[in-house]
Amino acid sequence: MLQQEPEQEEEEQAEEEQEEEEEEEEEEEQEEEEKDAKTTYTIEVKTSDGYRNAKTGCKVEIRLIGEKEDERVLDERKYRTEWHKINVPNDENYGTGCVDTNVVEMKDVGMPCIVQLKISKRKVSVIEEDAWLCDYVKIEQGDLKKTFPVYAFLNPSKESKESKEPKATVSLIAADTQLKENLTNHQVIRYRRENLDKMKELVQWAPKPAEDQEEPKEGEEKPFTAASGVMRFTNAATYRDLPKIMKKYTNIQRDFVQNIFTGVGAAGLAASKHPDPATLEEFHQYHKLLDIFASHEKLDTFADPPEDDFLDDWKSDESFGWQILNGMLPFGFKLCKEEIPQHFCVTDEDLEGLLGSGKTIQSEIQAEKLYITDYSEIYAEESGLEYTKILPEGRCQNENCQVAAPMCLFYSGEQFLPLAIQLQPNDREYLFIAPKSGEKQTESGEEETFDWKWLLAKMYFRNASFSIHEWIYHFTYTHATVEPFQVAAYRCLSQAHPIYKLLRPHIRTVAAINAGARTNLIPRDSIPAKGISVDAQSMVKLFYKTFNLDKLYVPEVLKNNGIVPEKIPSYHYGHDTLELWNIVRKYVEAVIELFYHSDQDVEKDSELKHFAHEVACDGFGWEDGNTRGMPEHIKTKKGTGEYLHFGDLH
Repeated sequence: MLQQEPEQEEEEQAEEEQEEEEEEEEEEEQEEEEKDAKTTYTIEVKTSDGYRNAKTGCKVEIRLIGEKEDERVLDERKYRTEWHKINVPNDENYGTGCVDTNVVEMKDVGMPCIVQLKISKRKVSVIEEDAWLCDYVKIEQGDLKKTFPVYAFLNPSKESKESKEPKATVSLIAADTQLKENLTNHQVIRYRRENLDKMKELVQWAPKPAEDQEEPKEGEEKPFTAASGVMRFTNAATYRDLPKIMKKYTNIQRDFVQNIFTGVGAAGLAASKHPDPATLEEFHQYHKLLDIFASHEKLDTFADPPEDDFLDDWKSDESFGWQILNGMLPFGFKLCKEEIPQHFCVTDEDLEGLLGSGKTIQSEIQAEKLYITDYSEIYAEESGLEYTKILPEGRCQNENCQVAAPMCLFYSGEQFLPLAIQLQPNDREYLFIAPKSGEKQTESGEEETFDWKWLLAKMYFRNASFSIHEWIYHFTYTHATVEPFQVAAYRCLSQAHPIYKLLRPHIRTVAAINAGARTNLIPRDSIPAKGISVDAQSMVKLFYKTFNLDKLYVPEVLKNNGIVPEKIPSYHYGHDTLELWNIVRKYVEAVIELFYHSDQDVEKDSELKHFAHEVACDGFGWEDGNTRGMPEHIKTKKGTGEYLHFGDLH
C-alpha cells in the first residue's frame, strides 16, 4: 500500500478539523435556536435545466438572514437561522430541471433579506468535484413570498482564512432589491459588494498584447491576448478556459451534436463523389446526389410540426429575389435614390423589355421601384481582404479563391426580381442581364433554353454575399459585438441589479459560443473557414474600422437604406423584424421606467456607470480609443434603453 504524501495528510487533517469546528458551531447555533421563537418556512428550489452538470448529489444546506433592527448589534447570529439541510444526498437528488419543496421549522428571523446556500464536498470523478447550479430559491412565510435568483455555480471548498464561512457559501439577494444607491440595509450592501468582487475575479477581459511582444519561437505557443483590430473578448483562449457560469447550456448543445450530421450527410457524400466540379455535367451530378438523398427532408423532420419550406426551384429569379429579402442577408440592399452608380454600366437599352413599356431607369428610380446591392468597394483590391487557399484536392492547388466585386439591380413590382448583375466595376464584359419573360425556362422547358451565364452570375453574387453574411452580419454583428456587454455586465453589475437581470437571459452564453468560434470557425485552417472564400480575420478587421453601434439600430438601418418594408412585396423579414424590434423596445423601456424614475437616477447609478465605461473603453475602444458609438457614461433613461436594445440583423 502506497504511503500518503505529507502534504496530503496535512490537507486531510485540516479538513477533519474544519468539519469538527463546523459541527461545533452548528451545535452552538442549534442550542441558541432552541431558545428562540420558531416559525415555518416553505422553501422551493429549482435546479437549472440548461447548464452542464447543473444537478448535484451533494448535501445542500440553507441559512436565512433577516434584517437587523438595530445596526449597533454586532452579533449577527441573532438575526440568522441555523444551517438547515434541505435534501438527501444521492445521485438522483436535485436533478436537472427539478423543483423541490421543503417545509421546515426554523428560527423566526422574519422574511429574510439574504439567503445563503452551501454544499458538501463530493467527488464525481478522480479530478472533478460535484457542483450545483440552482436557478432560484423561493421563500414563503405565511402570506409573504420572496424569490432569490441564483446566478452562480455552487462549488464545495475549504473555509477561507478570513472568516469561518466556507468559500462555497453563496449569498443570495432578494429579487426585489433595486439600485445600489437606493439600498439602506447594510447587510445587503455588503453581500452585494462581495458578490460583485467575486465576479470581477472570475470574469476578466483578454489581456492586451505587449507592445514589445515578439513572435514565438518554433515549438512555442503564442501567448493568449486580445486580437488587434477587433472588439475585445473574455479572457479565455478556449471554451474549456471559460468560467463554468459562462459555459453554454447543454440541451441545445446536445441536440446540435446529435442532429448536425443528419441533414448534411448527403452533401458530404456528394462532395466526395465530385470534390471539384469543373463542368456543368459534374455540377448537375452533384445536385442529383443531394436530391436522391433528399437531405432537406431530413432537416424538415426535426421541425415541430414537420415542415417543407425549402426552395425547390432555386434557379429561378423569383426564388433569388425572395432569398434576398428573407434569406441570409435581408438588409443587404438599398433603395436607388438618385441614379445608378457610374461604375455599374447597365443602361436603359440593356433593360428593354424588363421594366415595362415606356419606362426607364430614371423613371423607376423616381417611382422608388429600383433597389441595388453594391459590393464593389468591399471587394476592391485596395480593401486589403485576404482570400482562402483552394483545397489541395482541387485542380488549382496553391491558389487563392477569387471573389467577384458584384453589383445587382433589383425591381420591386408584383415580385422582387433581379434585373442586372455586374461582377466587376466599370467593365461591361462582366455585365449580365436577366432573361426577358419570353426567354425564361419553365419546368417543362428544354435545358438548351436556359440562360446558364445568368445563373452563374447569380451564383457569383451569392458567393460574395455569403462571406459578408457569415463574417460580418453573423459573427461580428450578432456574436462578437455582444460579448463586451456580457463581460462588462458580469463584472460591473451586481447580480441584484435590474439591468443585469434584464440582460442576463439573452447574453449568458455569448462568450461560450464566441470562444468556440475563435477556436473552430475563425482560424484559416478550420473546416468551416476552408469552405468560405474570404479570410475571416481580414474581413472582420476591415468592417471594424468603420463599425458603429448605430449599424445595429434596426429603424435607422432601414431608414438609411431607404427601405419601407410595406412597399416591398413578400419582404416578411423586414416587416416582422421591425415589429419585433418595437415589442422588445417597449419591454426594455418599461423595465427601465420601473427602476429609474428620472434621468438623475440613471446618472447617479454607479454600477451602470462602470458598466458603460467598461463596454466603451475596455470592450470597443481598448486599442484605439474609438468607442464605436458606445458612451462612457449613460446619463438618461432614453439612452439606457437605446444602448441595451439593438436589433439582430442576422
